[in-house]
Amino acid sequence: MRVSAAWLTELLRRDGFRWKRTRDTLRHKTDPVLQQAARARLEGLRPYRWTRTRA
Repeated sequence: MRVSAAWLTELLRRDGFRWKRTRDTLRHKTDPVLQQAARARLEGLRPYRWTRTRA
């Protein structure tokens, strides 16, 4: 018995499986104190004192 890729995809999706590449992240390793210190140092380097629109 042969199973096509499309049918296998349909069966897996019905069971809740998704095929997506995972994203690499370092959020779990970040130190909030060091991040705040770095933001404070970078604040003086911003031209025209623009502000961030996204967190």
